[in-house]
Amino acid sequence: MLDRFNVTPILRGHWKGLTNGQYLVYRPDFTARAIFLTPLALFGYLLWSGASLKSPAALLTGAALLAGGMLSAFTHLSTLRLKITEWDEGGSAGRFQMERDMLDETAAHLLTGSLACVLDAASLVIGMNASLDKQGHLTGFWAALSAAISSYVLLIFVVILPRLYSAYVEINGVAKNLSGFTRGKARD
Repeated sequence: MLDRFNVTPILRGHWKGLTNGQYLVYRPDFTARAIFLTPLALFGYLLWSGASLKSPAALLTGAALLAGGMLSAFTHLSTLRLKITEWDEGGSAGRFQMERDMLDETAAHLLTGSLACVLDAASLVIGMNASLDKQGHLTGFWAALSAAISSYVLLIFVVILPRLYSAYVEINGVAKNLSGFTRGKARD
C-alpha cells in the first residue's frame, strides 16, 4: 500500500550506476562511491565544528531550481531513450547498448538528484523555522544536514554532465574535430 512512496529503486539505480564501464562485466567504481560518501564526512565535521549557513534562503532557492532542472532534463532523457529504442528495433541487436546504458544511468542520477533537492529544501525550511540564530544564520543539525545534502547534489550534478555530453556525442555522431572526447585536431 505504501509502495508508491518507495524511493529505494531510484537510490539503488543511482548506486548501481556508479560502476566502472571499462570492463565487459560491470564492476563497482569504488572511487566514485567513496567520493559520494564524502557528504557524510562533511555532515559530521559541520556538526562537530558548530558551523552555520549565513544565507540559507539562497541555498533553498538553488535547491528548488536544481530540482526543477533535473526533472526537466529527465523528461528529455526519457524521450531520447524511447527514440533509441525505436531506432534499434529494426537494426542489429545491441547497436545502441552503450548509449542506452549511459542514458539509463543518468536517469537514475537525475531522479536521485531531484529527490535530494526536495530533501534539501525540506531540511532548509525546517531548519529556518527551528534553528536560526539571532543573526539569521542556520545553525546546528539542520545546517550540517542541508550542507551535506547540497554537496551530494553538487556531486550528482558533476557526474551527470559528462554522461549527458557523452550520450549526446555518441547518439548524434558528433564529428571528431568537434567532439570533446578527442584530443587535438582530428585527421580524417
